[in-house]
Amino acid sequence: IYSSIDCMLYTGKSSFIETLGGYILQNTPPESKLSVLCIDPSSNLTGGSILGDKTRMTQLSKESRAYVRPSPTRGTLGGVTATTLDAVHICQAAGYETCMIETVGLGQSEVEVAHACDLLLL
Repeated sequence: IYSSIDCMLYTGKSSFIETLGGYILQNTPPESKLSVLCIDPSSNLTGGSILGDKTRMTQLSKESRAYVRPSPTRGTLGGVTATTLDAVHICQAAGYETCMIETVGLGQSEVEVAHACDLLLL
């Protein structure tokens, strides 16, 4: 399902994370689990968001060992939501060994995600 060619054809964050997640699942023991927390920007009018990152991860969303959770920022700055770190801890407590966070996008002031992760890829 996943191949190195996928990353070359699609260069967006969601496509990269889907391919990396698939690679991780294929190269870890069958009992290992992976979570992906997708942070989406929110509308200034409604506070909601399209939550499109999960819909772009079609293969990974179907994997029984993967949990893909979209979350709107609801106005929180820093590239993550106010509860992202809590969500990471919940995923870890639920047995997800690897938790990836897809941020809204990192600018010079959107660095809060660095406090919630062990490795930051730009």
